[in-house]
Amino acid sequence: MNNKVSFETINGKQVFQVVSEVNSETKKIVIMSHGFRGGSVGPARTFVDFERLLIQNGFSCLRFDQPCSGNSEGEYIDSSFDEWVNTTTYFATKYLDLGYRVALLGQSMGATTTMVVAAQEQLRDHIPCILLWVPDPKSTFSGEGSPIMEEGGQKYNEAFWFEAKNANFFKCMQSYQGGIHLVYGEKDRYISKDLVAQVIEETKKKQQPYMVLQGQDHSPWSYDIAQEVYHQQIAFLKNYF
Repeated sequence: MNNKVSFETINGKQVFQVVSEVNSETKKIVIMSHGFRGGSVGPARTFVDFERLLIQNGFSCLRFDQPCSGNSEGEYIDSSFDEWVNTTTYFATKYLDLGYRVALLGQSMGATTTMVVAAQEQLRDHIPCILLWVPDPKSTFSGEGSPIMEEGGQKYNEAFWFEAKNANFFKCMQSYQGGIHLVYGEKDRYISKDLVAQVIEETKKKQQPYMVLQGQDHSPWSYDIAQEVYHQQIAFLKNYF
């Protein structure tokens, strides 16, 4: 396995990335997109833990910090959901052009990003499957009364949520014909039960698998439950690769 930590200029910003490539002639990679106020290690290092299991099973991995997040260039207040989509699209396209078979994984708003990216016309026939951890569709967002908000010690622009809403998660989900493996926590504090139920219903219509983790919140999940998610999703990936 080859590990590479670097920055890459994307749309004028230096974006931090960690690439772990398996020494194999079979080029397949999982690109991981973190959530709001998150970073390339994932909540409770879940991206790192899952990456290690993926590598053991022959998958290369790319973890990165979205622009204005983590180690990447920019201030968090300037974060843009549209830029998240563009950055993830850049990486997916890059590895497809390099001859890789590409799967996408996203957590929370990274899962929303993943759904939007995979449904794009130029990619939808080239991304065989996606892994969605607790996606937040933002389809019912109506504004919080102030253009500049603060959460968890970070100030951000409310426009981020409007961009996510306008991306139309459910339309993207309906148009994407690849495989979807969905995971939600039973007691998610951030996403309404109605929205969770709606996403699960769309997943059922597509006859795709989903998990509802008993007693679990949005993130992080308990260790043993997270391990079960990893193993089920590796088995899912192997069906498409």
